[in-house]
Amino acid sequence: MIDLRHRMATPVAVMYFAALGAIVFWPSPVDRPIDGALMHFIGWLHGHGLPQWFIGYRKVEFAANILMFVPFGVIIAARLRRGFWWVAVMAAAVLSGLIELAQALFLPARLPAWSDIAANTSGALVGAVLLVIFRSAAASRPRRAPARP
Repeated sequence: MIDLRHRMATPVAVMYFAALGAIVFWPSPVDRPIDGALMHFIGWLHGHGLPQWFIGYRKVEFAANILMFVPFGVIIAARLRRGFWWVAVMAAAVLSGLIELAQALFLPARLPAWSDIAANTSGALVGAVLLVIFRSAAASRPRRAPARP
């Protein structure tokens, strides 16, 4: 089972980074095709009692950026030695800064924002910490003896 997981890890990571690259360097905001529907849904939620301060377009976008970088934190931290998970968070911060700079310089339809760097870095932090928790739980679990034939 572990061998299958290891063999699947590289293709999954490649697919994730390809999708991430497509999203962050898409010439126009990737949510543009659904922003009207999203605003309608948020308005519907507000109309049904959800407070205005609880959810709005910027909060949804911020949360989406966090979720988008959770796998980044997991993937990078998994490649590092235990105890160096924080490097994945720093890498996310640097990469996010470079992404926002590239968007500012080369993609006029995109709006670079400091909040995107904060959200992306936060997502990587969540992913890296989840991996640390998972590894700790797995290490503390008692090992079963192999079955005898």
